[in-house]
Amino acid sequence: MPTCASPFLTRVLRDEWGFRGYVTSDSGALENIHNNHNYTNSSLRTVPVALRDGQTDVCSGAIYEQQLLPALAAGLVAREDIDLALSHTLRLRFQLGLFDPPASTPYWSIPLSRVASPEAQAANLLATQESMVLLKNSGGALPLARGGRLAVIGPHANATAAMVGNYLGQLCADNTFDCIVSPYLALVAANGGGSVTLTQGCGVSSNDTSGIAAAAAACAAADACVLLLGIDGSVENEMRDRTSIDLPGAQHALAAAVAAAGKPTALVLLHGGSLDVSAERDSAGIGAIVDAGYPGFLGGAVIAQTLLGDNAHLGGKLAATVYPAAFVEQSRMSDMEVDSGVGRGYRFYTGAPVYSFGFGLALTSFSLSLAAAPAPGAAVLATGAAPSGAALGFVVAVANTGARAGDEVVQAYFAPRATPAQPASRLRRQLFGYARVHLAPGGVANVSFAVDSATLRMVDRRSGDTVSTPGAFDIVLTNGAGQDLTTRVEVQGQEVVVARFPSA
Repeated sequence: MPTCASPFLTRVLRDEWGFRGYVTSDSGALENIHNNHNYTNSSLRTVPVALRDGQTDVCSGAIYEQQLLPALAAGLVAREDIDLALSHTLRLRFQLGLFDPPASTPYWSIPLSRVASPEAQAANLLATQESMVLLKNSGGALPLARGGRLAVIGPHANATAAMVGNYLGQLCADNTFDCIVSPYLALVAANGGGSVTLTQGCGVSSNDTSGIAAAAAACAAADACVLLLGIDGSVENEMRDRTSIDLPGAQHALAAAVAAAGKPTALVLLHGGSLDVSAERDSAGIGAIVDAGYPGFLGGAVIAQTLLGDNAHLGGKLAATVYPAAFVEQSRMSDMEVDSGVGRGYRFYTGAPVYSFGFGLALTSFSLSLAAAPAPGAAVLATGAAPSGAALGFVVAVANTGARAGDEVVQAYFAPRATPAQPASRLRRQLFGYARVHLAPGGVANVSFAVDSATLRMVDRRSGDTVSTPGAFDIVLTNGAGQDLTTRVEVQGQEVVVARFPSA
């Protein structure tokens, strides 16, 4: 049954959850009801199942525009169905003030000067700096020395469009990507007094290895090398799903050849989805790996800052588990159970990840210590609703013990250790809080976390109900890079169902 035609969705959303906004289809989803799902046999017959059964108020497509009035004339929908959809869509617009006089609604009068304002650009820069994730830095490979001979190599070495991903508006005045500064050009500008060469080596997904020898030679002639590898919209986007999460084409071969040149080498990854870079992680010839994702308009400049040690906000953590390439053979993509087989995500994955969710390094060093925690024997909570004042308090002191400014992200997890009422649970751990701090050398900051019975709720695998269950839980406060502070918490009482899973 298509979601846009599902009475179950309507009942849960409207009746059980009290949702009072409007529901819109994805673009083309109503056309799919008859064209691809064959749930109905015509666009005319799609109107009643979407508008009445699924209460899909807005059609992101042409079905309502073309067939709503014919369906009304044919008696397939009632005027009341249309009125209900209209009330859902208009209610939010009234709440937004879209029918108020423009003079009283500031959103109608935002001047063009507010676009790309200094404040907006500063926020963009900070977000880009904070998003960089340092995955490897063996032997202090980073920062690279400024002013030397630098070889910039790889299919993304001169990237512009690839840095901004897709789903974006006009960025450059001529509606191209020419105003975006590539990593290569950013390094040219930042490597004061030094030289920077550019060699592609190979394409993103091509198996052509004819350019690899020249890339290796360019690295051998340099003082240090920067590899820019990854994927782009030609490999992954909406309607283009990957069947492999390995580095595509000849990129592994390029990385191996450059690493064999024997010069200090840093790898920068541009991508959205997971990439198996275990070979590069384990390569002695690649000293550093920076995960840049799709870093956006200012990505080139920030990549250069990060490599040269000028990114004072470096300290981001991975927002997803990086799986080995074999994961796609171990997990059926048609299986929606995230805890079946080898499991998915940091909560359920039982394999050895290439890099773990929450992992990330910095160019400086940090120490974590417990500044406050429950006294021994006092870390006890009761099942059920958490009464006011019943929370356990944890305070982590974060100290920058290095010589550079940087960021640290303290993450708070709970890990079930003995939950006898939930024998089927395969939950390994679950994030319940995090805090990011920016510290100068010698700086110290405290971050606080509160834990009550609501924090430790789980999902009953058999029923789908959310439950407060008795048992033993570890509270793990960590920087994701090897520093863990663990406290055992006991939850006592009978298991309590906090929220029933909606039944079909």
